[in-house]
Amino acid sequence: MFGLCALNKSPWAFIFLFFLPLISWGQAQQATVLLDGALVYQDADFDAPVIATLKRGAVHSISTGKKGPFFKIRLKPGSVGWISDTDVKPGVYKLAAPKEEKKRVEEKEEKRKPFFATRYRGPALDFINFTEDTLGQERSEFLPFYGVKFNGFNTIFTGEIYTEGNILFHLGAPKYYSEVTGKGGDGFIFLADFLFQTVLPQGKNGIFFYGFGPMFRYSHFTLEVPNGTKTLSYSADDMTLGAVFDLGLSWRFGRYSVRTDAKYYWERTKYYGFGLNLGWEF
Repeated sequence: MFGLCALNKSPWAFIFLFFLPLISWGQAQQATVLLDGALVYQDADFDAPVIATLKRGAVHSISTGKKGPFFKIRLKPGSVGWISDTDVKPGVYKLAAPKEEKKRVEEKEEKRKPFFATRYRGPALDFINFTEDTLGQERSEFLPFYGVKFNGFNTIFTGEIYTEGNILFHLGAPKYYSEVTGKGGDGFIFLADFLFQTVLPQGKNGIFFYGFGPMFRYSHFTLEVPNGTKTLSYSADDMTLGAVFDLGLSWRFGRYSVRTDAKYYWERTKYYGFGLNLGWEF
C-alpha cells in the first residue's frame, strides 16, 4: 500500500521538480546593470568565486526577492549566479554617461590651454618672390622654399611672449641666371627669421596674428658664364641681414594647427611671399 502511494506520488513529484525553476523565473523581473564590470558570484557571498562580469546598461532577469544583499541573476538559459543589489536596478533603463566620466571630460576640456597659449611646430611651405641685385639689375622669381616653423609662447624666450621662427631652404639657382648666361646654374638659398607677434583670438579655435622681426639670408650659386670660346665657372655667394613683417590666420584641429600667412622681406632688396604650415602641439 505504501509502495503504491509512493508510486502514485512520484510522477507528481517529478512534474513539480521539473516546473519549479520555470515557476520561479516566471516571477522574475527585468533589471539593468548599473556598473561596468559588475561581478556575478557563484553563490550569494562576496567571497564566492566570480563567474562573470557584466557591461553597464545590459538587461538581465533577476529574482523578485533577495538573499541578503544579492539578487539571483540569469546570465543565459541554464546559467545563473548572484549579483549585488548595488550593481543592478529593477526595470529597463537607458543609462546616461557616468558622472565621473562626464566630470573627467569636462576637467580635460578645462585644463586644455587656449589656442593662442599653445606651442606648435611642423613643416612649412613658402612661395617667395625672391629678388636680388645681380647681373647689373634687380631680378625676381617666385621660388618654393621648404623648411620648418615653430610658434607660440616659451619657444626661445621664457614668458608670455608670442614668437614665430622659420628655417627655409630652396635648392637650385633662379632661372634668370640661365636666361642671361645661356648656361645652367646650381646652388641654394637659406632663409631664417624670428618674429615677435601680436595674437588676436578669433573664437575658440582660431587666431589672427601680425608681427615683425629680424631675418638672415645666405645664398650660394655655382654659375657657368661664356667667355669667348671658353666657359668660365665661378661661385656667387651673398649674405645679408634684414627685417621681415607678416600677418596671417591660424586654425586648430585637435592637437594640430593649420597656419597661413603673408610676409614682406626688407633687406638689400624688398620682396614678398606666402606661407602654409601644418603644426602639431608640443
